[in-house]
Amino acid sequence: MTGAEYEKAYLREKQLRKQAEQLLEDRSRELYLSNEQLQEANRALQEQQRAMVQSEKMASLGVLAAGVAHEINNPLGFICSNFSSLVEGLQDIQRFLQQADQQISGGDTLEQVRDGWRQGLMTFDIDYLLSDYQNLALETIEGLERVKQIVADLKSFTRQDGGRKSAVDVNDCLRAALNILNNQTKYHARVETSYGELPEIQGYFGKLNQVFVNLIANANQAVDENGLIRVASRAGDGWVEVEVSDNGHGIAAEHMQYLFTPFFTTKPVGKGTGLGLSISHNAVQDHGGEILVDSEPGQGTTFTVRLPADGA
Repeated sequence: MTGAEYEKAYLREKQLRKQAEQLLEDRSRELYLSNEQLQEANRALQEQQRAMVQSEKMASLGVLAAGVAHEINNPLGFICSNFSSLVEGLQDIQRFLQQADQQISGGDTLEQVRDGWRQGLMTFDIDYLLSDYQNLALETIEGLERVKQIVADLKSFTRQDGGRKSAVDVNDCLRAALNILNNQTKYHARVETSYGELPEIQGYFGKLNQVFVNLIANANQAVDENGLIRVASRAGDGWVEVEVSDNGHGIAAEHMQYLFTPFFTTKPVGKGTGLGLSISHNAVQDHGGEILVDSEPGQGTTFTVRLPADGA
């Protein structure tokens, strides 16, 4: 190869290398921009998912609102009644003490004061008032605790979980879900519960609480009047399991494959968004778990939520 040919080959190779480097740089820039776009799209998708989950919570809360208000009004009603009785009783005690004070101030003899005191005790029924006060106070405290628990359960249901998992007692999630739904279920179905001894798992209380609210609410809608809903929890083989069973109408075979599809519902228009089971399925997957379904038309349905006990 002559010197001229060598130089020509060298220049051609240099040009090709330059073109390849430019192509590689262009492709790298395109990949970087595509990656940025994908990350932005993923962030937007996650934000939309969080918004959808919260929206579904609020929609569920709207359905529950009347029942929750009734659950709060019941204890508030007898709390108000108890305080009215307490006020009336205090007025009687005040009159009794004023009468006794007048006798003492009026210069009555010890015998007259003693007789007046005994008469006043009977007239104003002081013994009964004092014993009744204890019962009224205990009932009032119980009612206030009930209201406090309902509010706490609502806060747990509506709260948005942070990015980090925390220690969760699954039985507490179940109790909170049943408390929120109590006004719906107690007039429509019989609820049997069986809580096993469970280890705490690492998870998201709010998400799991919503899962159980969705499953129990669905079971309540699936059963006829005076139907049966069973809620049970247990632990074993590295898993925490929760079963929600009903003796309702069951799920048709052709619908089973679509149960966790967003917006799929067999309920009439206005009775459901079709997001409950889809959101529940995603929430359980976020915990590394799964939801199993066993149903027979006309016999009932069992949803089993399986969560890893280590919560990893």
